[in-house]
Amino acid sequence: MASAYSDEVARLFEAAPGSGRPDGPDWATGEAREPLSATHVRVHLRGTAGRVAAACYEVRGCPHTVAAVALAVAELPGRPVAGLDVDPATLASRIGAPAMKLGRLFVIQDAVHDAALQLGPRRP
Repeated sequence: MASAYSDEVARLFEAAPGSGRPDGPDWATGEAREPLSATHVRVHLRGTAGRVAAACYEVRGCPHTVAAVALAVAELPGRPVAGLDVDPATLASRIGAPAMKLGRLFVIQDAVHDAALQLGPRRP
């Protein structure tokens, strides 16, 4: 029987690159939840001069959610904090997530937005 998850999703789920709590000061945390699936994402950002200097995450969710947040957070460093966004549809496409999982990926977008808002007022 074929797996419901691609090799990339399985790899990212097992390795969860970039996951964990931040170490040290000056981190902003954003979080979002989707209660029906019990999906919970926290995104931690540290900024310098209006750009994301470092990012990590904590997640509770299905393998597609874990894989998508790992991809999204890996691409945040170097980007401007102002207008920081991730596109759930693009993430879903990249990992081959079925359409019924898209709502869970919006939780990632919400957590990134929340973290950027927390970081923005404290940084030039």
